[in-house]
Amino acid sequence: MHKSLIALVGAAGIGLAALSAPSTANAGCFGCAVTAGVLGGLFVGAVVGNAVANSPPPGYYPPPPPGYYPPPPPGAAPPPGAYYPPPPAYAQLAPGCHWAKRRVWVEGYGYDWRTVQVCP
Repeated sequence: MHKSLIALVGAAGIGLAALSAPSTANAGCFGCAVTAGVLGGLFVGAVVGNAVANSPPPGYYPPPPPGYYPPPPPGAAPPPGAYYPPPPAYAQLAPGCHWAKRRVWVEGYGYDWRTVQVCP
């Protein structure tokens, strides 16, 4: 996309330069060539500026949709117990422990809010 846009801008610049180059000594319409050059420059600047402003930054990849967890690589160990879903409500907790929402690191995803067992 960027290479074709650069080629288009280059071709437009060469074409405008060919149009605005003086051919004969004609003093009748000097302002016409200047006006055409200014308008062409503004048009090309607007096209290039719009393309640059609407393009994502280099190396940008949008975040995955919520709830997407990529599959683990082959041979990977199972995740720690904090990453598993909580057991049913009837499960026994250790004395003094409770379930709470905590921000935990999920490999390949980033930080996420999960329900984990919290023991003081």
